[in-house]
Amino acid sequence: MPEELIRKWLTKIKREWKTAFLAAAIFGLLTHLYIFTNYMPHHDGILSIYTPQQGFEMGRFFLTPFSGIGSYFDLPWLNGMLSVFYLTLTTVALTDLFRLQKTLSIILTAGLLTTFPVITATLSYTFTADGYMAASFVTLLALLLASKYKYGFVPGAFLLYMGVSVYQANFPFLLTVATVFLINEILSFGISLRKVLSYIARFGLLALIGMGLYYLTFKIYTDVFSGELLEYQGVDEVGNSSAGLLEIVPLIRSGMVEYFFRGIPADMPANLFEVLNVLLFILIVLAIAAAVVENRIYESGWKLAVVMVLLFSLPFSAYSLFFISPDIWYHFLMILAVIGFYLLPVVIYDKLKISSILSKVTSWSTVLLFAVIIFNFAIIANISYLNMELKFEKSQALALRILDRMEQTEGFDKDTPIAVYGSVPIESEISTLVRQKIPPLTGPLQKILLQDARHFQSMMDNFFGVPYEFILDEEDLHEIVQSADYEEMEAWPAESSVQMSDGVLIIKLEE
Repeated sequence: MPEELIRKWLTKIKREWKTAFLAAAIFGLLTHLYIFTNYMPHHDGILSIYTPQQGFEMGRFFLTPFSGIGSYFDLPWLNGMLSVFYLTLTTVALTDLFRLQKTLSIILTAGLLTTFPVITATLSYTFTADGYMAASFVTLLALLLASKYKYGFVPGAFLLYMGVSVYQANFPFLLTVATVFLINEILSFGISLRKVLSYIARFGLLALIGMGLYYLTFKIYTDVFSGELLEYQGVDEVGNSSAGLLEIVPLIRSGMVEYFFRGIPADMPANLFEVLNVLLFILIVLAIAAAVVENRIYESGWKLAVVMVLLFSLPFSAYSLFFISPDIWYHFLMILAVIGFYLLPVVIYDKLKISSILSKVTSWSTVLLFAVIIFNFAIIANISYLNMELKFEKSQALALRILDRMEQTEGFDKDTPIAVYGSVPIESEISTLVRQKIPPLTGPLQKILLQDARHFQSMMDNFFGVPYEFILDEEDLHEIVQSADYEEMEAWPAESSVQMSDGVLIIKLEE
C-alpha cells in the first residue's frame, strides 16, 4: 500500500537529511517570501510572462523541459516554491557529500545556500528560476553519485550533461564543490593517496563524459541541424578558444576582487558585505590551520602539498568558463561556484573535535561569522526585492504617462503604428543608495526596465490592456530616426517628444 511504502522510506531518511531539508525550507521561505508573494518583473520578466524557454541558441538544450515542470508562465509563488524545494534537495546533497554531522554546520550550510546573493539574483528571474535551481541540484547529485560509487560517474555524467545544458555555469559549480570535497576528505578524514587519485579519476571521468555529451549535442545542433548561436557570453566560441593561462589569470583575479572586495579597491564606500568577506578569508586560513594541526596533516608532506594546490585552484575552478572564452562577462547569475569559499570553513568546522585553543577559536568564529553573513545575505535579498518593486512601479508610471500622451495626440487611433526610440532612466536617490549598499546583482539592479519597443508593447498589452501596434523592425526604426520630422523633435518629456508623422506615432525618449 502507498502509506506503507511512504512509511518505509521515511524510516530510511537520516536525521542529518531531515535537518538539512527543514533548515533550507525555513531559510528559503523567510528570505525570499517577498518576491514569492509579489509580481515585480524586471526587463526580461516583462517579456517573459509566458515563455517556453527555448534556449538552443544559447546552448541551453535542457532549459525547456526543466522549466516546463512548473509551466511556462511567470508564476512567482509556484516557481518560488519549486525553487525552494530544489534548494532543499541541494542542501541535503551537500550534507551527504560532505558527511556533515553537527546540527549547526548543517544549518549554516542550508542558510548559506538559500540566502546566497546568486540565488537572490536568479530568483529575480522568476519565470525561469525553478529550472535553474533544478539544474544546480542535478549537477550536485552527479558529483554525489561519483563520490559514493565506483562507477557513479556513469549516471552522474548524464546528470551533469543535463545540468550544464540548462546553464553552463553549473560546470564551475561542480568543479568548486568537488575541490572543497577533496580538501575536506584529506584534512578531516586523512584519506590515502590512492583514495585521492581514485576520486580525481572519477571526477575527471564525470567531467569528461558529461561535458563531452554537451559538446556532442552542441556540434549536432550547429553542424547537423545548422542551428544558429547567439554571440552571447562566448557561447559561439565553445571549442574555439585559444586563450592562454597568462591571459586568464588576470581575469580570474579581477573576478575575485570584483565579487569579494568591490568596495575596498574601487572608488565606492565599502559595506558590510566586503568587510565580512575579508573576515571570511581570514577564517579560511584559520580553519585550514586548525584541521592541519588537529589531524597532524603536517606529518604527511604529500597531503599538505595536495591541500595547498587544491586551495589555490579554487579561483580557477570558480571562474573556469574564462578558459572557454576570455571575453565572457561573469555576472552574478554565473558565480554560484563562489559559494565553495563559504562552504570550506563550515565543512572543516563540522569535523573539529579536539578542544584545543585553535579549534575552539575556529569553531566559535565559524558559527558567529556565518550567522552574521547569512543574516546579511537575507538583508541583501530583501533590499534587492524592494528595489525591483520600486523600479517596476516607476516603469508602470512612466508607461502610463506615455500612454496618456499618445492617446491625446491628434490623429492617433488604435490602428496607428507606434515607433519608440530610446529609453528613460528610472534611477533615483534610493536606487543609487541601493547600488552602494549591496553587491552588483544581475536583475535586481537593472537601471532600465522599458528598454525598447518590445517592452512598451508588452507593458501596454499585458498590463494596461491596450494592444497597440509597435514597430519592432530595426530597419524601419532606423529609417524613421533619419527623418527630418524626428530630428526636429525634442526628447521626453518635451511637448514635441510625441507626435504624428506620415501616419506613424513617433515617441522620442532620448537624444
